[in-house]
Amino acid sequence: MRKVLPTTMLLILALLSVGAAVMLFVDGSLARLTGWYHFRPGMSLFPPENVDRLGDVSWMRISDLHDTIECEREADGTWWIVAPFRDRMAPEAVEAILSFTMQARLVDTLPLNRTTRASMREFGVETSPHTITLKKNVGSEDRTTLARYTLGSASPWLADAGDGEHLLPTTYLRTDFYGRDKRIHVVSGNILSIFKNGLQGVRDAHPLHIDPDSVLGIEIVRHDEPEREAETLKMTRASAQSRWAIISPTLTEADDEKPEILLAALSRMRAMRIENTGNVQLPAQPMLTLTLTLESGEKRDLQVYKPFTSSSDGQLLCYATTADRPVVFTLPVEPRMRRRGGYSRLVNEILSLPVLPGNVQAQIQNSINWVYWADLPFSLNELRSKHFSHLGLKDIDKVLVRSAFSPYPLILRLIPGDTEGQVKDVWMFSTEGRPFEEADEEVVTSFLNGLSSIPVVGFLRDLKPGENSLKVERQFGLIQPDYLMLIQPRECAVRAVLFGEDLPLVRDRAPRVFRMKRQREGEKVFWAGMEQNTHSVCRLSPKLMKLFSLAPESWRKRNLTQFPISALRTLTLHYMKCPLVLHYDYIGEEWTGTLGDEDVTPRINPHRTNYYVHHLQQIRVKQWLPKDDEDALAALEHAVFSVKLDLELTDYSDLESIVMDASQQDNVTDRTTPPSLDEVRNMLTEKTETDEQFRKIATGERRVERRSITIEIAPLDPTDDKSFFYGRIREDGRIFILSFEDAQGLDGQLLD
Repeated sequence: MRKVLPTTMLLILALLSVGAAVMLFVDGSLARLTGWYHFRPGMSLFPPENVDRLGDVSWMRISDLHDTIECEREADGTWWIVAPFRDRMAPEAVEAILSFTMQARLVDTLPLNRTTRASMREFGVETSPHTITLKKNVGSEDRTTLARYTLGSASPWLADAGDGEHLLPTTYLRTDFYGRDKRIHVVSGNILSIFKNGLQGVRDAHPLHIDPDSVLGIEIVRHDEPEREAETLKMTRASAQSRWAIISPTLTEADDEKPEILLAALSRMRAMRIENTGNVQLPAQPMLTLTLTLESGEKRDLQVYKPFTSSSDGQLLCYATTADRPVVFTLPVEPRMRRRGGYSRLVNEILSLPVLPGNVQAQIQNSINWVYWADLPFSLNELRSKHFSHLGLKDIDKVLVRSAFSPYPLILRLIPGDTEGQVKDVWMFSTEGRPFEEADEEVVTSFLNGLSSIPVVGFLRDLKPGENSLKVERQFGLIQPDYLMLIQPRECAVRAVLFGEDLPLVRDRAPRVFRMKRQREGEKVFWAGMEQNTHSVCRLSPKLMKLFSLAPESWRKRNLTQFPISALRTLTLHYMKCPLVLHYDYIGEEWTGTLGDEDVTPRINPHRTNYYVHHLQQIRVKQWLPKDDEDALAALEHAVFSVKLDLELTDYSDLESIVMDASQQDNVTDRTTPPSLDEVRNMLTEKTETDEQFRKIATGERRVERRSITIEIAPLDPTDDKSFFYGRIREDGRIFILSFEDAQGLDGQLLD
């Protein structure tokens, strides 16, 4: 009997030791046996060795009053919900839970005598609890618990972040990790926003996980009507830096911004609800199937079904599915305010206004929580480029525009400047068979920018891949166009000499040919246009066609005079009974002058005189007019004053010898086939000595010649002090319109 008692005691002690070991192995703490743990402010909720192993957590359970989900981490690091039905877990929820568990610090503990049923309801650990359990695999089937706690409601206190500057929100919390401890703690941190919609927030609300820059292909198959054949749109690009191109149902360039807006929106798109596939009755066929091809060759797909109206709040919704997740997403089609409320029409109008550039609209949309399916671009007309041409202003060397209404073309050509020598590029123009003269830089820039920036009104016909374009060109009269525009890109600047031949290191780009024809639709007239070797006939904007003027007055430099101050010798003003004649010495910067026979040198105000000359140099005419404008000629018979400049200028008279003989060229507007690339090059490239002459003009030594410029001014209406003025340069007969302010500045008082 005496031996039985010690043996029994040893057996009980052994069982307790084994139980404690099992408890330590499973729960990571022996406090469950004692039912109490000594917490101190500032300490971590869980043992340091457990906190250090939280990065190895491979299983978690999250429950509230209504639902429980279990999650596992797979070998690739992705977290998946395995119960009650399989789905991907939200990465942000995983990160928030693990981060909160690692960093939560005890702020305070309510005394045990205050932990009553009422206080548990007050602090949310019983009325709205969220219990989280984190475990780590320790074998093929066994797991050990690293943390377990029940979240209550948010605490009104703020905790010091430890840096003396920032404060952290706090949360009521209770943990039974250490046993039957009923105390309620206040801990730093707050992750309750994850559970604002119950456990739905733990599920990944993003149907598509993509990096927009990694997408190289987009395929959109639309089944808008069951009885119609599905429409397929395909887009592709070579790299993230390349432009998107549409390859089906036609070959054309994509919009600069819309594909990027679409991909950015798809990457942000979130579902309002996520349900098990077996709980939702889906239509037999999706309304739209979207397939994205990534750089790796992997494909991501999304099927979207016909919209329906929510019975609870009347919002328009739609179902969507993906191949990699056995769930059904509920997506918002459009905001409720668009369908309900007295201001819905006003909101729709505001949202449809193109008041911001596309990239700015994309940035604003990125800051909005919801992506609405109805706002996304999926159709060909939404994703295609709306520009007649994509031209880089700095890449154009020459432009030729032939018109069926004129025997002579308009020719624009660039004389390159010298960056090191600070010599600006100069555009020259020739029209009506006249010699080349300097073009107005703003007009040329507006013309070239307008070609690529003014959107077309619509598209009249799209050619299918492989379809012959000749029949379509005849249909719209583009075989004999009203305007034919040829654009020569700049030659490659990086060249090498090989076996005595000058070769570009990068292939020179081919000339581009554009054809435009006036069309009639009933009583309305519009313009159709098409670029050679493209697949779309465009309906052109009237704004674009207004740029095609062959009149020299439209291209001439708007500067009324163009001379350096060093070239001025004499300035004569005829607005008094006697002419005021002023002589200028550039070296000495001195003015002398006479008024009739009187020497008025002492009365000359040099500051006003210098400002007057500066004003003459800066004046820009509002518009050049034809030399035979009858109204202007009638007004100029009674000119109110004139200004004469005697100059010594560099001679450019040999520029007149560089004239393109358009009469010797084939009239391409009468051809029945498009010109070949060699013919286009011949049209845009004159004789080889022409280029050399232009170079000499830009860089060679020039002789000086004496020249006079006399400017005559007359008001449109002598009785109206605010009317504009007609003007004429007496020596060459050019007529122009001058604003009231500029004309008034010519009537200067230069004498004290």
